[in-house]
Parts: sequence; C-alpha cells; structure tokens
Amino acid sequence: MANDSKFRQYLVAGYPALWIETHEEFRAIQTLSFEARGYSVYSWDLVSGLKEHATGQITACQTPVKILEFIKSQKKEMVFFLKDFHKFLSNIEVLRSVKNLIPNLKEFDKHIVFVSPVVQIPVELEKDITVLPFSLPTVEDLQKIANKLVKDNNMNISVETNVIASAKGLTVQEAENAMARSLVEKKKFDRSILEEEKLQVIKKSGLMEIFESISVDQLGGLDNLKSYIDKRKKGFQPESKLPTPKGILLVGVPGGGKSLSAKVIASVLECPLVRLDIGSLKGSKVGESEARMRSALATIDAIGFCVVWVDEIEKVLSGVQSSGQVDAGTTSTMFGTLLTWMQESKSPHYIVATCNEIADLLAISQGALLRRFDDIFFVDLPNEKERVEIINIMNKRYNTSLNGELAAKAEGWTGAEIEKFVVASIYEGEEEAYKNIKPISQQNAAILEKARDWAKFNCRPANTQIVEKETGSRKIRR
Repeated sequence: MANDSKFRQYLVAGYPALWIETHEEFRAIQTLSFEARGYSVYSWDLVSGLKEHATGQITACQTPVKILEFIKSQKKEMVFFLKDFHKFLSNIEVLRSVKNLIPNLKEFDKHIVFVSPVVQIPVELEKDITVLPFSLPTVEDLQKIANKLVKDNNMNISVETNVIASAKGLTVQEAENAMARSLVEKKKFDRSILEEEKLQVIKKSGLMEIFESISVDQLGGLDNLKSYIDKRKKGFQPESKLPTPKGILLVGVPGGGKSLSAKVIASVLECPLVRLDIGSLKGSKVGESEARMRSALATIDAIGFCVVWVDEIEKVLSGVQSSGQVDAGTTSTMFGTLLTWMQESKSPHYIVATCNEIADLLAISQGALLRRFDDIFFVDLPNEKERVEIINIMNKRYNTSLNGELAAKAEGWTGAEIEKFVVASIYEGEEEAYKNIKPISQQNAAILEKARDWAKFNCRPANTQIVEKETGSRKIRR
C-alpha cells in the first residue's frame, strides 16, 4: 500500500510524531510494524499497558504521562504506537509532556505514532505532528479474505473479482462480516449484500443520509435531462475507458423537480443515493466542522460509486459571503474543502447539486464552484406536454381521474403545485382546490424571468423541447 511505504519514509526522514487515521487499529499496527523494521517496536493502551512486539513482554504502565516519561528515558531507535491517545490530549499535563518530548525524539531517532479513528490534534501540537491516513483493504486484499472464507468452510464457490470489488471501501472486519453473511444467505458472494454493508458505513457515520431512488417513470417531463443522464451511464461501467462524469448543477424554481431528479438519476445510474447536508456537519468546537466535512467526504470516497446529492447548495454555503457571521470562517473552510475534493477525488461518484437562486451562488463562489460541474441544467416550469405527463403520474399515484383540461389551466404551475392541487381536490373538489393554488411563478415573476435570461447563455435546458409544426400559413404584420 502506498501509505505504508510513505510511513517508512517518514521514519527514515526522522519525523518524531505521526498520526495514523484509521478504524483498523490492529491491522494498521500489524502492517506498519513491518515497515518499522530496524526499530524496537512497542504499542501501548491504557488497559493493557506497554507491549514489546519482538518478545511479547508487557509492562504495566497505565497512565499517559508515565508512558511518555518512559519513552523519554530510552536512548535507542524505537517506535511507539499509542492507542486512544486523542482522549488524553485535552489534559494540559499530557499535552505539555508530548510537547517537551519532541526534541528528545529527534535526538535519539525515536517516534511516537498516535493510532486513532479521528484526527483531534490540539493547536499547540499542529506543527509537530504529521497526519497519515491508512489505506482500506485493496481488491487484492478482499480476494484473499474471500478465498480464506471459502477454504475454511470447505465450499466449492468461485471468487469473482468484479463481485468482490463491490466490498471495496469496507474494513477487513466489515468485509468479512458481509462475505460471511452472503455465503449464509445466498450460498455465494452476492454483490447486493456487499453493497448493502457499504451503506451501513454511511448510516454508522451519522454524517449523511441514504435516500431511496425513484424510477424514471415517476418524473414527468425533463426529457433533455433524462437523455443526458442515460448517455453518461456508460461512463461508470467497470470496463469503460471513457472519462468519468463528475456531476451536474440543477438550477430552477422551488418545486420544479430538481430534488426528484436527483432521486431519479440514482435510479438510472443504478447506484446508492447519498445526501450530503453541509449545514448539518457544522459543529460547535473549533475545527470540528472541518473535521466532520473531511470525514464525510472520505466516507463517500470509501463506499465507491454513488450519487451525492447536495440540496439547495446556495443556502448551506451562504456563510462564505457573510463576513459578519460568527461561522463565516468555518463555512468558508468547509467550502474550500468541498471544492478541493470535487477537483481532486478519484473515486467514482456523481454529484447532483440543486440551486434555487443562481445569483446567490454566483456571488458566493465567483464561478469556482460552477467549474467543478460537467454541465449546468435549468429546470423551468413544465410546459403543457410535461404537465400532462405529471397529471398522469399523479392520477396513478393517488387513484384520481383528472383529465387533460387541467394541463391547460395549470399554466405557470410547478410539478409540486400540480401535486398539491391533486391532493387537495380529493378532499374538497377541483374547483375549491384550484382557487387555493397560488403559483410561485406569479409571486416571483421578476426573479424567474431574470433566471431564464441567465440560463439562455449559461445552461442546458432540462425540460422537454416542443417543436412547433409548420402550418404553411403566413402572417402579415399590420
């Protein structure tokens, strides 16, 4: 693994303090201990004490200050893996002991390695500690796990690489659990079970939400957008040599079908739909928001191919522009992290962001965000053909029998307003329901027209295009 060899390089270069970010404590220490050949290797935790790897000898040393004093007393090349130490660094005595230890480590070629699932470095130590992530199992590692399961259970089952690759992004323990469950339930390695376990990673993180995708026949109109996504699907095929699509921004009025489109896109691309709510990632402690943002993006990278839905992105990033707000700096840093990830991430994911007020987004990002998307689509109000499709969908959904006349009467309505009318008509009749619809297009006519003017030169049209037939008639201007 690339990170393992880098760990070796850091040791040889004399870095005194490293921080390994991983949930796989045992595997990380086992793997990195091999890279620390030539050093005396120890590991420590609060319960077990200090263990020397070469002999297995354990020494009782059950306070963080005592272990730091022991490390300081040693005069030879050594590596110490310290478990759970992020829990102690808020203590001033422990913090100062680490700070005082750094020069001693450099002098005698000793190294302390904090092993933790989170990075929580006090500001006093930020310049002394180097963070190094630990790689999750590769496809080759996962194949070895699968082969061992088959051998240990005397099963005659093939291990298909493309199926096992579905577990990429899981830890060894998670992969073993998923594979074992697959063998029990399906008598084979089943892709759906492996992918289901990957979704558990998102649920356990608490940083994002998983949404059900929706069949394409539940979205009325927007044929241009549907066709566009259908063509991009081949870019995500395992054997594809095409450039991997990055994502799109959907701009338009509220209720126009942007959020529904994100759910449909996940259905078309046949992958999970993950909602990234940037606002919910903000924390109260210094550095917490940025850490949660990095963790969420790392989780997306780990689970592999998925649609990442960022709803109303201009609202969650509004703090970037408002320097007077307390959290403006935090939001700006989170925004920078998002931009960098969108540009640099190599994992196969497809971002679908929605925006109601393009002027706000332009002011926030000054175009930097827009350049991260493959294309921008403008979702306009549904035309009459699209309104007919939406009404037919609503008739099936709510067991109603509204006819095509509504499509003409509902000019200027969004899809959400049509659905609202259908539901209301069930309870109070069509006439009463019609009177109580207040279309957003009338309330915000000026804003809508301004958005349309901008979209003419900057967006692709998402809506179904109506081609008017030539009649052969000629009109004379009077």
